[in-house]
Amino acid sequence: MVWRARFFFVVLGLGVLVFVINLVRTKRLKEEYALLWLLMAAALVVAPLVIDWIDIVSFAIGIDYPPALITVIALICFALIFAQISVTISRFSNQIKNLTQDLALTRKRLEDLERTLAASQETPEA
Repeated sequence: MVWRARFFFVVLGLGVLVFVINLVRTKRLKEEYALLWLLMAAALVVAPLVIDWIDIVSFAIGIDYPPALITVIALICFALIFAQISVTISRFSNQIKNLTQDLALTRKRLEDLERTLAASQETPEA
């Protein structure tokens, strides 16, 4: 890979890194989700600098087309990010279900208390 292309991809990776850091800084991305995105952005910065090593490793493990190794690594990273998001969505779904049930029980208790209070005010005390 020529140095101009490497420079372009390093700058592109730095742009992604700055973008993710800005999302965390402005509280649009929580820190718990940012870690994998920051690792991917760092990989985008480092990968063009070590592309020769990536070629050597891919040939050593029997991959004849080095970009295939990069693609597999990227797919694994995305799978990890999607797994993290799925776990979080499941946790939030359970929390929403519990909160909805608690709210329904609280409303029922409130209605019962209002009915009891209204009934006690209707009956004159002797």
